[in-house]
Amino acid sequence: MLDKLKPNSRRMLRLVLLCISAAVILGLIAPLVNVSRFSGAMQRTIEASLGRPVHFSAVHFTLLTGVGFSLEDITIEEDPHYGIEPFAHATALEAHLRVDKLLRGQIRFSSLRLVEPSLNLVKQSDGTWNVAELLQRVSAPKRAPLNFFPAFEIADGRVNFKLGARKTTLYITDADLSVYPERSGKLYLRFSGSPARTDRAGNGFGHVHGTANWYVAPATRDSNQLEADITIDPSNLSEFTTLIEGYDIGIHGMLSSHARIEGPTDALRIRGTLQLADIHRWDLLPASGEDWRIRYQGSVDLPTHALQLETMPERAAEVAPVALQLRVNDFLRRPAWSVLAQLRDAPAKDVLPLGRRMGLPLPAEVALEGAVNGAVSYSNRTGLEGGVSIRDAVATLPDLPPLRAAVASASLSPEGIHLDPAVIETSPGGETASGGTLRAGGDYYFSGQRLVAAFDTDRFSADALKSTAEAWFGTPAGLAFVRGGTVTGRVIYRYEPQTASAWSGQFQFADAAIGPPALSLPLEHAQGRVTFDTATLSLDQFSASWGGRAVSATYRYNAAAKRPEHLHIEIPAADLAEVETALDPTLRAQSLLARLRLMRRSIPSWLAARNLDGDVTIAQFSVNGADLGPLSARFTWRGANLNFASLQLNLPEGLIRAHGTLNLSSYSPVCRFTATASGFPWRGGLLSAGGEFNTSGTGLDSLRNLQAAGTFSGENVQLSGEDSFSAVSGDFAFSFANGWPNLRLSKIQADDGEEDWEGEAASQSDGRLIVHLEHDGVERRVISTLASEVPAPAALLRTATAR
Repeated sequence: MLDKLKPNSRRMLRLVLLCISAAVILGLIAPLVNVSRFSGAMQRTIEASLGRPVHFSAVHFTLLTGVGFSLEDITIEEDPHYGIEPFAHATALEAHLRVDKLLRGQIRFSSLRLVEPSLNLVKQSDGTWNVAELLQRVSAPKRAPLNFFPAFEIADGRVNFKLGARKTTLYITDADLSVYPERSGKLYLRFSGSPARTDRAGNGFGHVHGTANWYVAPATRDSNQLEADITIDPSNLSEFTTLIEGYDIGIHGMLSSHARIEGPTDALRIRGTLQLADIHRWDLLPASGEDWRIRYQGSVDLPTHALQLETMPERAAEVAPVALQLRVNDFLRRPAWSVLAQLRDAPAKDVLPLGRRMGLPLPAEVALEGAVNGAVSYSNRTGLEGGVSIRDAVATLPDLPPLRAAVASASLSPEGIHLDPAVIETSPGGETASGGTLRAGGDYYFSGQRLVAAFDTDRFSADALKSTAEAWFGTPAGLAFVRGGTVTGRVIYRYEPQTASAWSGQFQFADAAIGPPALSLPLEHAQGRVTFDTATLSLDQFSASWGGRAVSATYRYNAAAKRPEHLHIEIPAADLAEVETALDPTLRAQSLLARLRLMRRSIPSWLAARNLDGDVTIAQFSVNGADLGPLSARFTWRGANLNFASLQLNLPEGLIRAHGTLNLSSYSPVCRFTATASGFPWRGGLLSAGGEFNTSGTGLDSLRNLQAAGTFSGENVQLSGEDSFSAVSGDFAFSFANGWPNLRLSKIQADDGEEDWEGEAASQSDGRLIVHLEHDGVERRVISTLASEVPAPAALLRTATAR
């Protein structure tokens, strides 16, 4: 290719290649050249440029990056007015010479570049900055043909801030800075870096970069001294809150911004945009799509370290529903900052997602409408404060009537959020089916994320209260057994993460229906007072209608007691058949196969968990319509076993006392009792008996299956018209055989006033009682009947025999 060129061209090309080769060779060997004789002149020139003493360990000549020198391990001392710590220390200083001055034998620098430096920017108590004094030297005399001060650059440095002798926790890492002075006295700056804190590990919080024009000598006091464009690249919001506060305040998300700053140093004007995305509490997942673009403006006072920002509406004529104001004082030493949010008819549906992202325990499907007004502020010194109200609030859940409130107000404090009691309407017309009132309020505590919700009712529908509470928090335990009617009182819901939610309260109910699982029919027109919490429940002043009869009761539950439940029941009148019908779920087998005796009875969970003691009183007890008298019993009930400690029946004439057990685990209830009967009129005298009584089944089956054995005694008994005994005693055995009473008497001892007789007796199917007696070899046969002049027992036996 060189052969094709003309001789002159070839010579020129060789010369160019030779120069380039020489330059490369000189550039490679330049650092090896001993230039120590120039070190004194360079030191004096740099010190003159910076106005500070300079020290370095070695100096090298450079050509590849421009004619100049490279100084190793350089330290730039500080002006004593600003302290004793060096202004800067760097691994190297690259100083490029001005060729025009070098040709005249002068050493002047066109640029200075600090590599990996650590700089200290100091502000004294009189308000002066060390860097400001340095920048003053940049302002060259206008008569100078070229700038006196060289371009200044920082590469991969660290910038520290000091107030007097004390360093602040704030610093800039990975800092790159270029300062280009102009003859007019303006400095053009290009910068980038990551703010960081000395008390936090890491490589900085976000990334900031931009450009600026600094007018060292503005025309007037009100003229711009600074004009800057600053950009904050997308960064985690928690990084910036940590930068200001020193710790993560728990709010995460993404933040980016662009701002324009201009004006004098004590009244800089700011205007820009801020973008926030995926704002959420630290322990919750972000919600995509919840992004905000916010326009803002404000001012900065650099001498006093004060910053003020406020949001602006998208269009000048409109009023923004949410206006934010930011205040920061002493942002270099001890930042005191606050954020104020003012809401003016802000749509509640737009505020709700932010509240949910901040961790308020709200159902995922809830929708909220209304207009939000108020002011909320947060300060790093005083925390959260303020108050808001929602006008025409409507909260809805799928498939449920909406909850409405004309006004719902809340106050905020550093401890949490307090919701003032608000009247809740559960129908469009503002009234419930009962015409009562429901008020709802509560507190949410930031510490522990606890929630306490209170519902105050005044003759409010019990069903409406249960459905409302269940949809939001679950059914209150104290209301679970109440159906229909109205409720007056207060119920409280408590929630805390990692613990079971809890209900408590006290209320009165009226005109309700009570349907315990042990009963097959409800107690109607019920009223009473309930006090309950997670471990206890008390039912007092209870009364209800059962089959047209009034029933009163009290009930106690205490989870810590040996027998958690206690029940007291008073009934004016009841028949055995009515009692068994009401207790059918408890007494009957729960499946067809169990009723057919093909498998064991399946015990329902509520029966298996039963553990109570109780007592019952029936003022007038009857069997098959026959009045027997008052009945009272004390019992303990554990699962499928009832233990009657005492049972007493006061018949019109006579008294029955008994104790025993009732077992419900088999297909048919099994009853075993020990009983005594005394003072019963029979055959003209009085009869007493005692023994063991066993039966199974219910209703007439319990009579047909009855078996009894024991002893008896009587006085002045007239067995027949000719057979009268002053005393009679013996053993008995009783059962129903083939549908009729089968009574057998043995070891009879009878005294007719003249002789003592011994013998036995047995009943016949026709109701006759055949008695065989013997005395000294003489036999005596007495024919009597089981019937007596006392109607109730006789009617009972006849009915059972007939069926």
